[in-house]
Amino acid sequence: MKLNSIGSTYGIMQSSLQNFAFQFAELDLTVEQVEEAMGYPRGESPEPFPEMINLALSQSVDLTDIKGSLFVSEHFSLDRSGVIIMEGIAFSIGEKIARQLRKAEGGAFFICTAGAGIGDKSKELMAEGYFMEGYILDVIGSLTVEAVIDKMQNMLELELSASGRRVANRYSPGYCGWPLNEQKHLFKVFPDNYCGIKLSESCLMEPAKSLSGVIGFGVNVHRTAYECDICELKTCLYRKIRLSKVK
Repeated sequence: MKLNSIGSTYGIMQSSLQNFAFQFAELDLTVEQVEEAMGYPRGESPEPFPEMINLALSQSVDLTDIKGSLFVSEHFSLDRSGVIIMEGIAFSIGEKIARQLRKAEGGAFFICTAGAGIGDKSKELMAEGYFMEGYILDVIGSLTVEAVIDKMQNMLELELSASGRRVANRYSPGYCGWPLNEQKHLFKVFPDNYCGIKLSESCLMEPAKSLSGVIGFGVNVHRTAYECDICELKTCLYRKIRLSKVK
């Protein structure tokens, strides 16, 4: 759910900071989604995985502390070289993402997290030799934070629809040619340690089950299928899922 909005409405909006918090149950994650993320067809993982996944999903209720924030701005420009200027800050997003956002009139930077608990518990289980139990929690943590930004993106689009605008695909530093060290610039638009998220010296987020990035919006933008076949990030959870479906 949205907790608050700092700034004016989208119709005359220049910039606003919007905060969100969700309970794990609101995400409606299923055993089938976890199976797919583990590499199995939905409903076809072997025993005892369905039971283990069910248990891990129930445990995740108490292991997550789900928060997120959107910084929405119309102070937005994009040049052909792949540089966004938002709120006076330059972001070198690269040509691939620039092509997708070329018609955007504004942008929303996002950060969100599943909290530290689920990642810590996953590591603890693995350290104790419970590798599969730890791995399943790790997968659920990744699915959790993706589901959170899905909800935030959909809520943003619903509000923008009142002014005839739509949202584009979301993109994150470290993907599609956008350097990971750009996280330093993205986090400048949020207060320090906002939503309990901070950056390490290597620009990785802590807690680990966190996401950041940008969502473009405008009258002439729309969401498209992600071009996973041209993505260089071989470890992306959703790249693996999507490519497995076209083999």
